[in-house]
Amino acid sequence: MASVSATVKNGEIVTSASQDSLSSKGTDKNSGMDKDAFLQLLVAQMKYQDPLEPTSNTEYISQYAQFSQVEALNNMSTTMELSRYSSYVGKEVVIQSTDASGKTTETRGFVDYVTFEEGKAYFSIEGNLYKAEDMVTVISNEFSTAQDIAKQFAQTIKDLPAVDQINYNDHANTITNLYNLYNSLGDYEKGFLDEDDVKAMNQYVAKLNEILVQLANEAAKEKEKEEAEKVAAEGSNTQNAEEDATEIAENAASQGAVTPEED
Repeated sequence: MASVSATVKNGEIVTSASQDSLSSKGTDKNSGMDKDAFLQLLVAQMKYQDPLEPTSNTEYISQYAQFSQVEALNNMSTTMELSRYSSYVGKEVVIQSTDASGKTTETRGFVDYVTFEEGKAYFSIEGNLYKAEDMVTVISNEFSTAQDIAKQFAQTIKDLPAVDQINYNDHANTITNLYNLYNSLGDYEKGFLDEDDVKAMNQYVAKLNEILVQLANEAAKEKEKEEAEKVAAEGSNTQNAEEDATEIAENAASQGAVTPEED
């Protein structure tokens, strides 16, 4: 008997040929009974019935109606189950699978699509199929995002050198961005951060501020030095100008220059 397969992609159910066959034949995978098997039993019942007390046509019709109702309920249950599992498409889940030796393996990933085979629902995660019934956790987007931020935060701290070895040019942007990231987080996201990582961040920020103060002081001293040199240079120029004027006057006098007579 062909397997039953229905796939959910992008929130839409894509039925395969075997799924269409299920709809037309009314296959019941749980009981192993379908319409063909029921009709065979019905024919056998009619063939071997007591000729003195034959079963009435009404009873046959009643039996078929009851079977049709059970079949419809089973199909409805399958459809509802498919619809329920399809709601996990695009979400991150945790699957715990147990092999024949009893070893349990945990898999975490996003559900790409849902497929039904032999009456069982399977999640496709990174190209592999897992039983939907083995799902133990559904991870919210907020939880996943908070975990990713915590990992990024911890890795950034790990990649920085020791606190006493940082310098402004190489590490100022990284430390500043890390500090801004921390301040942008809410209490929920901050709850995922390791306390030691937060403590380390504060130490890096304090060291960076210390470096900035030192650089500011050095810049101020350099500016004062430049201004002092500028004033000294201007004073030297003034003195040179006065000396030049005196020298010119002395040269003119020695050459017999005419000077105004006093009244």
